[in-house]
Amino acid sequence: MALSRAKGFAAGEDMPESSSKLTRYRFGPFDLDPGEGTLTRHGIRVRLQDLPYRLLVMLVEKSGEVVTREELRQHLWPQNTFVEFDNSLGVAIRKVRESLNDNADAPQYVETIPRRGYRFVAPVIVETRGMTVDTRSEPGEVGLPPQPPDPTPTPIPANSLPVPAKPAFAQRNTYWLAAGLALLLVATGLLFRFYPKPAVVSPSPQASAAAPVRLRRSVAVLGFRNLPGRHEDDWLSPVFSEMLDTELGTRGDLRMVSAEDVARVKHDLPPTGEGTLAKGTLERLRQNPGADVVVLGSYTPLPGKDERRIRLDLRVQDTADGETIAEEAITGDRNDLFALAAQAGARLRHRLGLTANSLGDANQARVALPSDERSARLYVGGRAKLWAFDFLGARDLLLKAVAADSEFPLAHSALSEAWWHLGYQTKARAEAQRARELSQDLPEEDRFLIEGQYWRAMGDSAKTVQAYRTLFQLFPDSLDYGLLLATAQIGFQPAAALQTLATLRRLPAPAGEDARIDMTEASAWIGQDLTKARAAAKSAIEKGLAQGRPVLVARTYGFLCEQGVGIGVSMDDAINDCKLARQSAEAAGDRNAEAMMSTDLAALYYQQGEVAHSGEMFRAAIKEFQEVGNLDGVGAAMSNLGAALLTSGNLNEARKLLQDSVPNYHAVEDKEGVALSLNTLGDLSRQNGKLQVAETTYQQAMATAQEAGDKSAVAYVFCSLGDVLVDQGKLAAARASYEKSLALRNQVGEKQLALETQVGLALLSIEEGHAAEVEKPLRQWKQQFHQERQADDELAASTALTRALLAQGKQGDARAEIESSQGLAAKSQNLLVCLEYELEFARVLLASGHPEMAKPRLEQVAREARAHGLQGVELEAMAAAADLEIRAGRKANAQQQLASLEHMARDKGFALIARKAAAAAAQA
Repeated sequence: MALSRAKGFAAGEDMPESSSKLTRYRFGPFDLDPGEGTLTRHGIRVRLQDLPYRLLVMLVEKSGEVVTREELRQHLWPQNTFVEFDNSLGVAIRKVRESLNDNADAPQYVETIPRRGYRFVAPVIVETRGMTVDTRSEPGEVGLPPQPPDPTPTPIPANSLPVPAKPAFAQRNTYWLAAGLALLLVATGLLFRFYPKPAVVSPSPQASAAAPVRLRRSVAVLGFRNLPGRHEDDWLSPVFSEMLDTELGTRGDLRMVSAEDVARVKHDLPPTGEGTLAKGTLERLRQNPGADVVVLGSYTPLPGKDERRIRLDLRVQDTADGETIAEEAITGDRNDLFALAAQAGARLRHRLGLTANSLGDANQARVALPSDERSARLYVGGRAKLWAFDFLGARDLLLKAVAADSEFPLAHSALSEAWWHLGYQTKARAEAQRARELSQDLPEEDRFLIEGQYWRAMGDSAKTVQAYRTLFQLFPDSLDYGLLLATAQIGFQPAAALQTLATLRRLPAPAGEDARIDMTEASAWIGQDLTKARAAAKSAIEKGLAQGRPVLVARTYGFLCEQGVGIGVSMDDAINDCKLARQSAEAAGDRNAEAMMSTDLAALYYQQGEVAHSGEMFRAAIKEFQEVGNLDGVGAAMSNLGAALLTSGNLNEARKLLQDSVPNYHAVEDKEGVALSLNTLGDLSRQNGKLQVAETTYQQAMATAQEAGDKSAVAYVFCSLGDVLVDQGKLAAARASYEKSLALRNQVGEKQLALETQVGLALLSIEEGHAAEVEKPLRQWKQQFHQERQADDELAASTALTRALLAQGKQGDARAEIESSQGLAAKSQNLLVCLEYELEFARVLLASGHPEMAKPRLEQVAREARAHGLQGVELEAMAAAADLEIRAGRKANAQQQLASLEHMARDKGFALIARKAAAAAAQA
């Protein structure tokens, strides 16, 4: 029996006649070139034998289609060839998959269609005679993803959304997603860059949905060395770089790498005093930030009477082969940098084989530029501080820039970003609106960038998506604009966001493999599939580390950190994410993000019961937020520290911090923060025995949370209201409040907080006489808290379970349960939880044959409660002490204590305890 002979292709060997020598295919990290007979991964040759190679070519050529077994037989095994077909085909398919690192059970590339054949499922980009097309769209095109109709976001009904109890930690779970969007906004073109509509792309939304994409050459202007080294002239490099960037890109036939991306990558490049970059450096620039061509050079003031004359030396290098494409020397007047930039741009465009700019192009660019040297210096300096995370410094310079040239829209746009990072949403909106008003004469690209920024600031998701969709349709080869669109779609059209990201992955490398696609995909999967979200984030981090992009790594870790344990992430993973996020932010020089990660990490330590450690971290974060000027961060850290101090029994300092946090939140109009601080102040008043004040404060928190439309904050207040309603003896109303909190927490995916609410409902069920119904769930929840290392929540669940067992008369089981948690109680720094535990332990001892053993515990609980002003706990301890008197046969003492307790409880509004005291007195 004749079998096919395995043979590998080598360079120069004859190829199968069916292969086109003018076509090659790209998918994922692979490049398949039938003309050369090669398969490469990230440019590295992958060896594949003759038959499997031809099989792969056939599948890729018909990507998305089922290639039947009969077609494969006819194509790969002619009639005169005798083989054991099934075995040979199976071997060939296996070798194809091995070469692609593919998995038959979860295929990324080759899918088996049972009893029919095989299908190549990965998106494929076809390159023919320089034209890049996508075989999954119309022939010869890379299509934009179909866009679903814009759904109307569901509003939160004002009459059905209340707020939380338990110390509520203020979090910013949307910061990293929003910060990523802001990073893209700053990075992608609110610069001195002005492009009219490119000739190769149709501007109409209908046509551009499947418009052919021509990948423009990407150019990065790296800046210019100040040869004399006079620091007073350093500003010329960034200003001239931006002007030259405009001149080169004004016709839209080049993709200009953003100045921010250039600034970040230059920070990590090896220093060089030469005017030429080494090939290794050029290769790095080709991968990140994806430049095909780089422009660099130097400038020197010329000697003579006229000190304003300047010589500019330019060099253009190809990042692929390291060759110098052009060298130019230009002399001009420093008083007219615009003319110098125009001359330089014209020469370089000519050397790059591009059409010269028209007079109209030049006029359009000048309209959008700052009016003079001073405003240009201020604007460029302010924007550089934005990129360096110095938001206070950026704000100060940009305020001066808009004062120097109030009609320059891009300065207003950059100032909006500075205000946004500092937490001043109203001021950010005002500057975004002013930028929009001034943008009417800007070229299309800048106008839509400003339009998208404006609607983002205004919180209009639909119009934000519309603006960025139009921008991406105009420039479908722009990774940055596609990412802006996907990011805007995430909270509004998550399925559309994933489609947009899939389109971006079909861009040729390195754009299609950019780590920002993975980072954005991680955001899109949150709330839908945690496993996929973390996998995408891990991919983004791995790529970011490999590409030397610390800011992206920090943002991705930050995004993971802010998910916490509330959506199913383990405590170990959450803490590790936050530690890495803080380290990455520090490495990137982002002190604001570092402080935010410290705040989130402190919250996790608090959940583990490390109250003192978390308090130290909150205090450090407050200081750092104050130094960087983030009042919203100051308010959040103060509020969180106040919540931690409340559980420690330090009510006075907690109250001061919580009260001080509110003005910080008000200053930046953070209604969610105000609501959470008010809620925790309500908790403090409740623990202090001021139930009416607590209820009023909760209602204020509720109104603020509903106005903000924040479901998480509303859920907190509902839970807190449930607690105070239980104290007041209004059990039916308490159940309704708890259930509303639970429904909202389940809706927004806050698993850990939902469990805490369920424990509250279980305690209520015990009061209602249904202890047997909650015994099993409490055991399950306790185990869940244990698995997640939520030590204080585990202790609280054990205390509740003990109460359920006592209520059923299971004294032995109750004793065993309460004793099993002594280790947790000994380690806990949460005074409130510990006192509740000690009180329940005393009740277990009261139910035993030796009630006098409970007396020392009860006296200790009463002393601690009085010392810290915990009125509710003190009343509970008094009730247990009266029970001790009854069990000891001292009924007169018991009657006296119960009468005093009933009077005090009614006076304070603790109707439930008052009723119980009256009932006990009647039975004594």
